[in-house]
Amino acid sequence: MAALPLHPLSGAVTGQYFVSDDGSVKVAALVMNKDVFPKVRSDLEEYKWNDSDFLLATFSKNGTHFMWEAMMMLLKGSADYIQGSKALLMIDASPVSLSIKPFPSPRVLNTHYRTDVLPAEYRKAKTVVVMRNPKDTCVSFYHLYKNIPVAVSDGELNPFENITFAQFVELFLHEKEIFYGRYFDYIEYMWSLRDEPNILLVFYEDLKMNPLDTIQKVNEFMGTNRSPELVKEIAEAVNFEKMKLGKTTLPLSKESMEMLKSMVGPENLEETHTKLKKATARIYRKGVIGDWKNYFTVAQNEMFDNFLADWEGGKDIPFVYTQK
Repeated sequence: MAALPLHPLSGAVTGQYFVSDDGSVKVAALVMNKDVFPKVRSDLEEYKWNDSDFLLATFSKNGTHFMWEAMMMLLKGSADYIQGSKALLMIDASPVSLSIKPFPSPRVLNTHYRTDVLPAEYRKAKTVVVMRNPKDTCVSFYHLYKNIPVAVSDGELNPFENITFAQFVELFLHEKEIFYGRYFDYIEYMWSLRDEPNILLVFYEDLKMNPLDTIQKVNEFMGTNRSPELVKEIAEAVNFEKMKLGKTTLPLSKESMEMLKSMVGPENLEETHTKLKKATARIYRKGVIGDWKNYFTVAQNEMFDNFLADWEGGKDIPFVYTQK
């Protein structure tokens, strides 16, 4: 396969990485805004964890928005959609020090980085990990990979708008310099943490097929002790189509707008807000199980299956590839 150019927002291009304490793991950062990133990074390193908060850790396109909304609803004790963007509590993209006013504790911070490349403060947090099957992740990540500069960057030409799915499958399987690192490395490490007392690992497919039981598990793990009635309301609220409509039409709170202004400056506020709304709309694409069947050719599926058969670290992970 001919080498593909790396994404312009990847740390492999900008020289920004997150590295584990012993130096054995090096993950390319996602630099969504080159002016804001230094503050994002310094905040990550300096932040002192509040024990009333929670961390949500997922690979990109593994159900972060759904789980974040459900967890925040459990904390708030209401099935009303949160009047603020998950991105503002995303420690990868927004300075965590600026998020305290719009999102006071208890709250749910979220990340797409594997936790061993984050500072130790985050590794002690009560953490919900969501995993999605690799084939659907590949398809959904493909669309994000093509569209993210259009949605959030400073207008640079997107060299990936013509990338084919066949090219991306090869990149997804093998490229370690992709931002957030390679999916398989991420999943293998996070799966190894499944029995840690501060970790609850759930599957995206369970959140879709059995949201009531899944959200109840999260309710118990978080110690929020919400009623069965409220858990049911939350399960209904995070239905894909309902949530897509609710979140894309809900305005940001005044406090969230102030946070955004402090990040990008008053002169860039409206433009950035517009980009954020477009990005939110793009995030909610299909949210289904088994969409990979609409993209994989027979040959691509065979190649992917052969890769999975050789993936020692994933043999025990009970992925679900079709809707039951």
